[in-house]
Amino acid sequence: MGAFHALLVEGVPGIGKSTLIDTLIRRHVDSSDPRRIRSFLHLSQSHTYGPLAPAEDRGSLTLDANLRLLDRVAQTLEWLHADLQYSDKPCFVLIDCLHLTHCLRPGILTWDEAEQIDRRLAAIGCKLLLLKGKEETIRSRTIHGRSGSQFLTEYAVKFGETFDKIHAYFVREQAEFVRMFEQSAFEKRMLENDGSLDNIVEEAYGFWMQGEPKGTRFLTKNA
Repeated sequence: MGAFHALLVEGVPGIGKSTLIDTLIRRHVDSSDPRRIRSFLHLSQSHTYGPLAPAEDRGSLTLDANLRLLDRVAQTLEWLHADLQYSDKPCFVLIDCLHLTHCLRPGILTWDEAEQIDRRLAAIGCKLLLLKGKEETIRSRTIHGRSGSQFLTEYAVKFGETFDKIHAYFVREQAEFVRMFEQSAFEKRMLENDGSLDNIVEEAYGFWMQGEPKGTRFLTKNA
């Protein structure tokens, strides 16, 4: 049976999730022999969050719709994992945010409701990587780094009328990510991404490919 390498990356907006995932994809391709790229799936936020956005914007999103999306993603990953029984080749998956983010944005879902999905994905060996940063990093990347963007001018205004209030919201959101991370049944790791992305790429890549050191539940690594 082939190995299942599935990694879910979570964290507040601007902390570096999508950039890290892009780097991991390129690192994986560069390290593979020519014409030897095996089964690979990248679920971007257009798949993991985008389907909820129209109803969220209209204020009509329901818990049932949120759970249906999560179930669809979980079934896809369960199918990929089960199909490995017919092959000795590995499968590689990268996921840009999922149920942890859903509990905070749009916030229809609670952790108690998300826990079943968490355990289903943990059961097939999916790993969780949480990126976090200092308060000044969140301000620099989420607020100043996105100044004038649609994210700040249209989306984030629901979290506060000023940049200070929006920043405070995402600081609180990060604390909630940490709380859910600690409750998750996944094999997991938390990396501080305050510096250059180069400081954490090898750690993240190794975790994705090899998993946790034996006997270790989760580690926090400073960048």
